[in-house]
Amino acid sequence: MNSWDEKWSQYLRDTEPKHKYAAFLLLVVYLFINNSINAASSWTEFSRSESNSVALWEPYVWEYSSALSTAILVIPLILAIRVLDKSKKSSAVWLGWHFVFASVFSVSHVVFMVALRKLAYLMSERSYDFGVWISEFVYEYRKDVWGYITLVTFYYIARFGYQRLIGEASLIKSDTSLPDFESEALALPDYLLVKKLNKEFLVKVSDVQRVEASGNYINLHTHVGVYPLRYTLSRFCKEGAMHGFVRVHRSHAVRIPSIQSITYDDTGDGLITLNNGQTVLLSRRYKDSLKQVLAP
Repeated sequence: MNSWDEKWSQYLRDTEPKHKYAAFLLLVVYLFINNSINAASSWTEFSRSESNSVALWEPYVWEYSSALSTAILVIPLILAIRVLDKSKKSSAVWLGWHFVFASVFSVSHVVFMVALRKLAYLMSERSYDFGVWISEFVYEYRKDVWGYITLVTFYYIARFGYQRLIGEASLIKSDTSLPDFESEALALPDYLLVKKLNKEFLVKVSDVQRVEASGNYINLHTHVGVYPLRYTLSRFCKEGAMHGFVRVHRSHAVRIPSIQSITYDDTGDGLITLNNGQTVLLSRRYKDSLKQVLAP
């Protein structure tokens, strides 16, 4: 992977907490542009009729109320989809739940949309009539289900590409004979599997020289490259103790065999030089625990 790809992946990992807000903002912008075009098209059609009684602002109220309702419902919808995916249901059950989600999404969308329209019309001399509820709801339901399918499809495609671009590592159990409760939380396995774009990398944990916290990830630094893992630094150090990892800073940890030398300054902080020439900050908060590990 070239340096530009690595820098882009690192930027995505560093800014991950803001991505959900950026994605929501993009959705709002898309809905605004799309529904503005729809409103303008509707007004053009109405204005061609000599008996037109629709005011210019009305198509925009109709379209923007629909867009706002969709934006509001997207947040609980995505949360529900994430819960469903984590439950690992069968394909039939998974599709069944999505049908339920689509139906609830449609009913909620229509209710919110009509409420917003009636609220907007209170500020004018005109009145809003949704029409015959059954026929109008069937019409809206067909549109909402198709919109739901489009939205969910885009969500899964975007998530897949996002995860591959970031290049998240996963744990590989080194001893499959151990039961899950023993192998999950007591110690790290010997190897990590890293998927990045169209490549897979097998990283030996003992090759990791230092670890750096980066948002919701930690970056594993080896002599070959840098690999992200969705882990907390404290958990990694706890489970990686048998591999020689020790925390030396709020954002850094090192592997003991990789240490070449340690220097200290007057404040009590220090600087660790690794065998590869890289340096890592040593906080006085973790100095004593490091000395205990290094003590014979």
